[in-house]
Amino acid sequence: MGLKPPPQHVGVVSKDKKVTQQTMARISQETFDDAVTENMEELDMELDEAVTDAISQFEAQGIDLSNILKQAPSADRDAHPVLRGLAALANATRAGMDATRELTFGEGSSQSTMKLKFKALPVTAVPEDEEGGETDAGLGQALDALAVACAEEGEAGERSCALLGTREGIDLLSSACLSLLARPELLSALAALGAGLRSTENCEHIGLRGLLALYAVISERPADAPVQAAAFRACAAAMVGNEANRTAMHEKLRIITTAAAALRAHPEHRECVLAACALLRALTLQDDGRVALNKGFDRARAAADMGCLQLLGAQLKRAAGEAAQGGGGEGGADLQMAAEVLRTLSRLCASAKICETLVKLGALVASVSLLQAHLVEADLCRNASGFLANLAGDDEVKSRCGELHVPEIAASVLAGHSESVGTLDACSQLVAALTTRNSPNCAAFLEAGGADALLSAMRRWPQALGLHKRGALVLRNLAVRVPEAVPSILELGAEPVLRADMEKTLELHDLAKAALRDMRCDVSLAQPWQGMPGEERHLERGDDAEDTFGKYMDTDEARSAMRVAGFDTTQF
Repeated sequence: MGLKPPPQHVGVVSKDKKVTQQTMARISQETFDDAVTENMEELDMELDEAVTDAISQFEAQGIDLSNILKQAPSADRDAHPVLRGLAALANATRAGMDATRELTFGEGSSQSTMKLKFKALPVTAVPEDEEGGETDAGLGQALDALAVACAEEGEAGERSCALLGTREGIDLLSSACLSLLARPELLSALAALGAGLRSTENCEHIGLRGLLALYAVISERPADAPVQAAAFRACAAAMVGNEANRTAMHEKLRIITTAAAALRAHPEHRECVLAACALLRALTLQDDGRVALNKGFDRARAAADMGCLQLLGAQLKRAAGEAAQGGGGEGGADLQMAAEVLRTLSRLCASAKICETLVKLGALVASVSLLQAHLVEADLCRNASGFLANLAGDDEVKSRCGELHVPEIAASVLAGHSESVGTLDACSQLVAALTTRNSPNCAAFLEAGGADALLSAMRRWPQALGLHKRGALVLRNLAVRVPEAVPSILELGAEPVLRADMEKTLELHDLAKAALRDMRCDVSLAQPWQGMPGEERHLERGDDAEDTFGKYMDTDEARSAMRVAGFDTTQF
């Protein structure tokens, strides 16, 4: 009988392969310009041909040109928003006076002091350069243009961020935050710094000095909500994908205390609240694969201890109250605020105690009220479902959700957002939590037509593995808790969907097989030997096959090996 290995997407071979970082060499703008000039002078190429040839030659050598402006030196190239913004900033700081700010950070034995040197600018306007440089108004406009260029989505934004990083722009902008501390251009500098830090490579450039500069801005302007919001955005960007920056922000600068103070001081300032939420979420991320241990859960618990749960809970209850009264602010701003608060609270649900506290604060009822009032809002439904799924891990909360008709609401969300895979994924996570160890919720979900909506979503998005994993769990819970509903679930087409899932990944294979087994479908639970990945093994078996193993065990060689291994051979 020939035993072949499983398909390439099932079994052992479906495990993720280790991905190693690839380092690519870079060149300076001057080197690129020299190559273009050489093509024109030595090979008599036209300008466009010389540039194209230089690009192809460098890329053929594996050079990363993301930090290069791929055009010949010209006035148009010098007008690039990044170059223009940095030039304007350098011109403005050139007129400043040397200054030093001493900052003390940390607590106890870990307390340290650092001196930051920068160019202090007067509060009055910056004089225009002799060569027609930027005035103070032009500086703000140039920094705003730089921020827009770096914040642009796609390849253009990535190139602008890379260009900023290779021109020492991150260090220049962080110093500018200190230079412009008492000037109106500070907001533009903070926005430009936050946009430039969208690149994870630039996050490495900011260092402790840049983080201290941001902390100094936050500490010096606590009553200025727009400045607080812009500084929080920059801090959040610096922490994405960088555990070292998160550790420095939390352990040395105590940024959670600062964020909580801002939430208390500016509860009505929308941008400040949203920025503080972004900061708290960035602190709880665990996305830096270069370190063995990410302490996102510890920082989430620290945020809870600092009173962030109560502050965000109050924001959530305010939004729920507006929804109940039919209000929504201009442009539905309250819905975005509610969605961001729910998303942040989901990140802070790091322990059962925190979830219990949130329920006592009324976050459960408020989130259900928002979800029920705005079923057509995909973003709100996604964040509310994720938050409720975290709370529903507790059995008492499951029962409370049943009393609030959450299973029926979840069925409506699944049916109404068939084109939003993120919302479907979050809602299936909620249903999986609600139906685990709770028969009434299973019955309520089935009665509301949830099984049909879930299967339709799984068929609509066959490659959404998260949705299919949670969908398999939900179907299994329904089959176990409401066995009389199994025939109707099968009539809806559950078996073909689950059998297709068995061919996708190892984890999904097991979940789908378990659901089919509990639905009394025909599945084989035997685990035959499958050999090594990528190889084929043939075994010959039969009733009259020779017992070669028994013969070997009767030899002196086998007995000697067993004695060396510590086995008692006297019985042989």
